Amino acid sequence: MPHRSIMRPASTGHADEAVGRGLSSRHFLKLIEDSIDIGLWSSEINEDRIHGSLGLYRVLGLDPAVDLTFGIVADMMHPEDRRAHGPMLSLLRSGQAIERDFRIIRPDRTQRWVRSRAEVIVDAVGRPSHALGIIKDVTGRHEARRSLEIEHDRFKALLDATAAVYWVNSSDGRAHDMPQWGALTGQSHEQMQGSGWIDALHPDDRARAQAAWTTAVAHASPYNTDYRVLCKDGIYRWFNARGTPILNHDGSVREWVGVCLSIAGQNRVATRQGTTTNGINDLDTMPITPAQIRAARALVGMSADEVARRASISISTMRRMETEASGILARADNLLAVRQVFEQAGVVFTFNPKPGLQFA
Repeated sequence: MPHRSIMRPASTGHADEAVGRGLSSRHFLKLIEDSIDIGLWSSEINEDRIHGSLGLYRVLGLDPAVDLTFGIVADMMHPEDRRAHGPMLSLLRSGQAIERDFRIIRPDRTQRWVRSRAEVIVDAVGRPSHALGIIKDVTGRHEARRSLEIEHDRFKALLDATAAVYWVNSSDGRAHDMPQWGALTGQSHEQMQGSGWIDALHPDDRARAQAAWTTAVAHASPYNTDYRVLCKDGIYRWFNARGTPILNHDGSVREWVGVCLSIAGQNRVATRQGTTTNGINDLDTMPITPAQIRAARALVGMSADEVARRASISISTMRRMETEASGILARADNLLAVRQVFEQAGVVFTFNPKPGLQFA
């Protein structure tokens, strides 16, 4: 049990009080308490009085001249925590050790979180005789936890408002956690694992979606593509899937995170049979041709630079996409991004009997 001479500043004058080169145990105690913001105390089990160190008074915000009691500490406890934790002195007197966090309201009206840990010393016949404990200011820890909770709540609210599905994939790109995917598609957790989620896509979109994902994983680059998902009600609906790798310090991929965002618009809803809800033939994602790109630019009067900017691709990529002799196949997601730019401007691409376009 901590000695009372350590708890209080008064010196006994005995030679054995000195430690090392004339330094008392109180010097070491003060160094420890100042470094980790703690206070020590002891008490006879049947008394209300507490013998506390200077660090204890500092944590509690009390004047060291105050005769400290369990009643004073209990009165400092936040009312809500007082009801939750009950009389700790009764527990100690029953021989039970305690460890818990609670809030205190100090005399200056500031609120702090403290962690209290206490143990009971028994006498020769096993009866509780003394209690000793430590109180540590843990306000910073609780504030950090609360900050994380607030950030989590904000993130969840944002996801609920914008994303149909939030997903986490393993470093090699295999599906790991897609909490809302089952509710959207009816797939079980086992069915969507690995590459099983591909089975819920429109047959015409699977190869393109898989290719785009394989490319993203191979290059550890962001993933952004559109595809149709067969929902539980039997309707195909368009979604924009976006993801990005989370990297380790050495640059390797730790995992992938992303969302599936619903794409608004009546032409983005199709039945299982392949027609949209307004009766128009299913709007698929067939790649548009260089001739269609050039014709679409001329139809809407949009420069290649403007199309590239709106599609979030480089101008060099844009030039290759509208040049038939380039010999370089454009990425499917880039073609889709350019197609969406033109469709938003009112262009309708047709492919039957041959590639063409018209203005809506």
